[in-house]
Amino acid sequence: MNMKKIFKNILLSALMIASVSSCVKDDRNNFLPDDSFGFNNTVNENVVTLPIYGGSYDLAIIKSGKGFNEGTVNITTSNADLLAYNEQFGTSYFPVPKNQELYSFSENSISFSKDEVTKPLKIEWKIAEIAEFMSKEPANQYCIPVALRSDNLEVNEGRGLFILNLVKSTVTAEQTLLSETIEWETAPVSVSKDITVRIDKAIPGLDLNIDFEIDNDLIAAYNEANGTDYEAIPEGLITLGADPVIKAGEGYALLPVTMNTAALVDPATGLVKTDWNGYVAPIRLKSMSIDGIEVNNGITYFVVKGIRPVPPQLFNRVWGIFATSSTNPWQATFGVSDCRNITMDDEYIYIPQSAGGDPVLKAVSIFDNTKVKNVNVEGIAGGTHTLSCVRMIPNTDPAVNNGKDILSACNLSVGDGSHLHFYVWLNGIDNAPTLSMVEDSGRRLGDKYIVVGSWNNGEVYCKDFNTGNIVRYAMVDGRFGEWPGADGLAYARGRCDYNASVTDAAGCIGSAYIYPGAAGAVAGTVPGFLVSSTASAHYVANTSGNIYASAANLEMPMTHGYNFFDDELTNSKYIAYVTVGANQDQGSVKVISDFNGTPDGFMGVLQNQKAVFEAPVQDAMDATVLSPCPATHSTGDCAVREINGKTYMAVMIQNVGISLFEMNAGFIAE
Repeated sequence: MNMKKIFKNILLSALMIASVSSCVKDDRNNFLPDDSFGFNNTVNENVVTLPIYGGSYDLAIIKSGKGFNEGTVNITTSNADLLAYNEQFGTSYFPVPKNQELYSFSENSISFSKDEVTKPLKIEWKIAEIAEFMSKEPANQYCIPVALRSDNLEVNEGRGLFILNLVKSTVTAEQTLLSETIEWETAPVSVSKDITVRIDKAIPGLDLNIDFEIDNDLIAAYNEANGTDYEAIPEGLITLGADPVIKAGEGYALLPVTMNTAALVDPATGLVKTDWNGYVAPIRLKSMSIDGIEVNNGITYFVVKGIRPVPPQLFNRVWGIFATSSTNPWQATFGVSDCRNITMDDEYIYIPQSAGGDPVLKAVSIFDNTKVKNVNVEGIAGGTHTLSCVRMIPNTDPAVNNGKDILSACNLSVGDGSHLHFYVWLNGIDNAPTLSMVEDSGRRLGDKYIVVGSWNNGEVYCKDFNTGNIVRYAMVDGRFGEWPGADGLAYARGRCDYNASVTDAAGCIGSAYIYPGAAGAVAGTVPGFLVSSTASAHYVANTSGNIYASAANLEMPMTHGYNFFDDELTNSKYIAYVTVGANQDQGSVKVISDFNGTPDGFMGVLQNQKAVFEAPVQDAMDATVLSPCPATHSTGDCAVREINGKTYMAVMIQNVGISLFEMNAGFIAE
């Protein structure tokens, strides 16, 4: 084929393509809407919440659509649009008044060519003036409503209103009280603590510098409010570290505070001076680098008190953990939100989370409380509290749990149709527990319980919160519960009624306590036992069958966790328990002499209350300290156990504190 013919064919092909193309209509733009204005937010997501302290906010206006038209958009405020938005979405935003010139827009109108699709808009406001305005009605949600209007193009429905919700931040010094008690006759000590400074709404783009000072002008008011006569701190006793800086976008910073008792040392003796009652350093938030921030609590009092050296005692405190603020109870150290009961074996103190939702049970090493492990809680569910109380069950069967005592736990059932659940870890705490369910009988059970006897032949005693009756459940033949029904539920073996003679038996958290070796303990026919609760403490005696009457009102409400133990070296017997103060912000562990040492003598021992040891639970040394986080349910617990020939006592009060003590074997108590 010659070149002329090839060229001819190409030309024909081109003409044919052109002819076909000319017959096809270009309707791509039919699928695009007409040009319109709007903010660059998602449809109906019109609100941005921002702390006021930046003073400006950048956003964009877009022209979307076919791009065939030019146009001008006007930027204004519209209370009417804001009202309509509130009605549609159930919000209650209040507009910042424009006529007071508290804010402005970088542009009041913006023109777009056909090809332009986006242009910036800046909102600026006067920080101090807006902060002052918002303080007049602090409960209101204030905003700047920005509306778009145009005479020549549509405004996109759902994108024509922008709401800048302006908020103020609040700074709080979490710790309202720091306290240290020192021994006068001791060498100087240095203690470091932190004050946590939080901001509820983080500020993007700006660091917040906070200045603290010690303000002695506040001492007189503190003494008057607390009935104290503390003095201003001597120079060098309390030192503030570097002022905290809350970084942009972050929520807190720490103020280090150091106490060094070298400032109190008598040069002649080298010991701490003994001629003072106590010192207090009011640490006050003085200023912040950003104006307009609210202060919720800006004062922390650091109290330093002195005591005589503690003489030898029946018990020594091994360690203690105490609440540091109203939002930081002791159990938070172990990742637990609430705790009302504890127990202990040879390795761990067990701390259940007394709350609904997912179960949490922590095992804290007795001798190193920084070592914490999770107990296997697979299968645990149900109840007002999924876990409530924990107890150890004595075990001598080598085929069960390698012959070790058995950890048990229960939920809290309030008689609303949910069953009382008991769990036993028959194969160690790393494996899932075994569940036994008890029928719902309209009772509130599970606040506390005790175990008598052993796993193969024993009983569990529970106080009914609603009536005060003591309900009994069996442990027989290596299983929990007796007479299981076709539904798999276990049923109560019996009950002990005492509420007829005790007017304050009902409506309170408590437990029965039976003297070890009491006749009929496993059979539920003991001659008498102690019932203590958040309302009262009674020794009740058997009158007929399962009916008991108060033989002694001990007038010891809010006492919990009675434990019985002895010291073989002195042939002494003791009873330990925890008592919660009337205001629930302090309490103590008490050990009394069991001078009778028999079930029949139990009531007389309780009446006599011959104390041989007492120590605060809310502080390492000072019984006058008040916890910043009181016990909301007046509860506490105590567990005593002999481990490798030594006797240990774990004691706690809900929220307030937890401690471990070791007994001085052979100590002669007065």
